[in-house]
Amino acid sequence: MKASTNHVSIYLIKQEFTGHDEILKDHTSLKSKDIPNVGTLYYGDSASFEPSWVGKFFHGQLKDMKIFSASAKAILLIEVSVAKSKKRIFAVPFGYGWSMLAPGTCEERFGLKTTLNVIESDGLRKIDKKNMSSVPKDTSEQLSRAGIVADFGIDIEQDLISAVTGATKRQEFGRTVTGKDALSVSTKVDVSSIVEFLKKCYERYTSDDYRKEFAWIDQISDVKNPKLIEELDAKLIDNIKTGNLDKTWMAVPDILDWEDVAGFKYTGKQKEEPVDDIRLPEFLSSLSNDLRDKLAVGVLKGRDIRCISVSSEQEIHHWKAYECLYCEIADDAKKKTYLLSNGKWYEIEKEFAEQTNKSYRAFRDSGSSVNLPGYSHKDENDYNTKTAKADAALCCMDRKIITHGGGYSKIEFCDLLTADKKIIHVKQYGGSSVLSHLFAQGVVSGELYLADKEFRDKVNKLLAKTHKLPDTTAKPKSEEYEIVFAIISGSDKALDIPFFSKVSLRNAVRRLRTYGYNVSLVKVSKAKKNDNGTK
Repeated sequence: MKASTNHVSIYLIKQEFTGHDEILKDHTSLKSKDIPNVGTLYYGDSASFEPSWVGKFFHGQLKDMKIFSASAKAILLIEVSVAKSKKRIFAVPFGYGWSMLAPGTCEERFGLKTTLNVIESDGLRKIDKKNMSSVPKDTSEQLSRAGIVADFGIDIEQDLISAVTGATKRQEFGRTVTGKDALSVSTKVDVSSIVEFLKKCYERYTSDDYRKEFAWIDQISDVKNPKLIEELDAKLIDNIKTGNLDKTWMAVPDILDWEDVAGFKYTGKQKEEPVDDIRLPEFLSSLSNDLRDKLAVGVLKGRDIRCISVSSEQEIHHWKAYECLYCEIADDAKKKTYLLSNGKWYEIEKEFAEQTNKSYRAFRDSGSSVNLPGYSHKDENDYNTKTAKADAALCCMDRKIITHGGGYSKIEFCDLLTADKKIIHVKQYGGSSVLSHLFAQGVVSGELYLADKEFRDKVNKLLAKTHKLPDTTAKPKSEEYEIVFAIISGSDKALDIPFFSKVSLRNAVRRLRTYGYNVSLVKVSKAKKNDNGTK
């Protein structure tokens, strides 16, 4: 019998899970039926029920009408010989059957890799991605017609690709295929041909063909496997308990208005004095001896860190301690680096991690011609204002907001401007989103200053007489300028920043140098309390 076209979703079960009781939730409550020469179909009882909106919205006015919904679910588990001495189990769900799978049993990017190996490089239709730059955000973009990666504006160093839809170049996979954790296809396949089709899926999944066009897709991925997350969390706790804090520290995870920040509290005690920054040793000291001795992820996820307002003396932000932690763990055996950032673990390809870290260290250590005083002020604005007052060569531009069109809206040209054309952006140390936001500001400001006379006019109106441009109609000679990113840090060590901020910085430096600017990074030392291993 010729197979009809069916829409199927396919999951690949991880090799370590071989028993159906491991793969399925509530295995004993399910019914099953063996499908000869294929596999075992598991299913639950289907029940008809009245949808909630019948009563909630219509309030009994539909009582004479018989309106019912049904939730059918089934899943077919198939063991397939994918090589001479190798077998793998696939799961093909029907209805709500996907909900029967136990968490962590499926290969996370099976569908994505298989899809990339069967689609045309110019046949992309839809991409789901998470941008890891200044403010991590999830987006789903769809083209009106098939296109290439460039049509989606993907940043291959900062975009984590979670799903792809595209036109296939292999007839057996139908016309369009979507890949995420599962592979979704509409093609001529049914129970009589599913085993052979799964063999082709596995062959495509294990192929490296996709690397010719999409090698960058492996650079960043989010960790979804509960078992791996548990292992990484255990390593995090071990690092903290043993004092191995070179790559483990705390930082403010969000962009703050520091002018209204009185400090931070680790407990809810009313009389507790706020501290000026979030530091791991101080947080640990705030715990009871019992909690420190029995430190676990549950403690970190259950403990709040509060940001207190200067004006109201009330809490204006709060985060779980786990969300404020940054941790980097290298696994040489797997050639992977794992990062904890904003409460989520990410997997970074080791070569990409090494290249990024090497590039950052070289840039950081190259130095700058700018020398800035230490920080012992109440906030960034206080620092910038007093630093400029103490040095006639400096003009304070902090909080002098420029409203400008073209989608940029409100822009701060810089925080400090020197007479010899050093454009300085100052920011307190923070998590990935905080520092990446700083670098993005520098790029926007530098680009507009160079390309837009109207923007230069607005900047000039805010400058002190000693620093005004003699002629805003003339395009500035970018090679005469140095854009300086100055980061306030209380650490005794060389400035280290979160991995995704290093990626953002590298991109910012690349763009600014393309415009002709000189670019540098400066650490502003901060008066601090005990701060072992913060950043």
